[in-house]
Amino acid sequence: MQNKKWLFNGIGIIICSLFFAACTSSKESDSTPEISEADSFVQSTEANQLSDKELVIDIDGDKIYPMSSDIIDEQRIGDWIYFRYMLEETYNNYTVNYPALFRYQEDDYVAERVNKSACYHFEVAGDCIYYLDSTISFQDHGVLYISRPDENDDTILENELYDFQIVDEYIYYTYRHDTVGVGLEGHALHRMNLDGSDRMIAAYEVSGIDISTSHFDYKVENGWVDCGTFKMELGEPADGYEKIVFADTGDNDWTYYVTNRLIKARKDGSERVELDGEDDYYYEIEKIEDDWIYYIKGGEKYKIRTDGSEKIYIPITG
Repeated sequence: MQNKKWLFNGIGIIICSLFFAACTSSKESDSTPEISEADSFVQSTEANQLSDKELVIDIDGDKIYPMSSDIIDEQRIGDWIYFRYMLEETYNNYTVNYPALFRYQEDDYVAERVNKSACYHFEVAGDCIYYLDSTISFQDHGVLYISRPDENDDTILENELYDFQIVDEYIYYTYRHDTVGVGLEGHALHRMNLDGSDRMIAAYEVSGIDISTSHFDYKVENGWVDCGTFKMELGEPADGYEKIVFADTGDNDWTYYVTNRLIKARKDGSERVELDGEDDYYYEIEKIEDDWIYYIKGGEKYKIRTDGSEKIYIPITG
């Protein structure tokens, strides 16, 4: 009987303990706020990013967490890191993707936008960053800025540019003009100092029957403009009479071309001869036939012997 009494007393204690534990758990559950799966994911994501210092792009309060493979042209200047990132925007049901320029400090993880529109090109030189703020739809009509990370206001160096390139202590740049015809200053390669001073034409566009350059594709290397099948010497400033040398000189025969003047020369750049003088409006060779060069100069048609003699005006009819 004593053993049975002890057994019943033990059972009672266990039941009371379980009841007390259940009540305590219920109170704790009632006092804990409910967390949705979405809130839990956001909190977990932000906690991981804070601990790992992952990069966050902040655009007017909207946060983007880019993959490292999406960071374009990352460059450092002092304590700041600059890079480009592709954005997507929709206008009147038309979606456009374009690169924009961002920056962040190395001890921070939030990147801020630098330029207002699209940035198709930027470079770092010394303690400055140079960038184009261009149209969003495609590379066009860019504004060239110079910026210093420790200053608030960026300075405009030039407008209406297509692209630029920094070589040594110079900025080489091209305008975005919707015109045709070599000889135009708008189609030339221009040069300025890094502070925007001492501007000049460094090279003119070249065109001929079998050769041509696009004023959008100049590339400066080692004092020359690389044009693919040939290279062109830089001038300080250029006068259009600079040497051009073909990659394949072959039999080193004569070649005929226009810059801001009509020229013949050997393919290795030797024996250059000016056949007709300067024009700042429009030059184009139409054909070479029977020892005659047929060409347009300043909107008028002419023909001239390949030795530079007998220049004849050709009236434009009907």
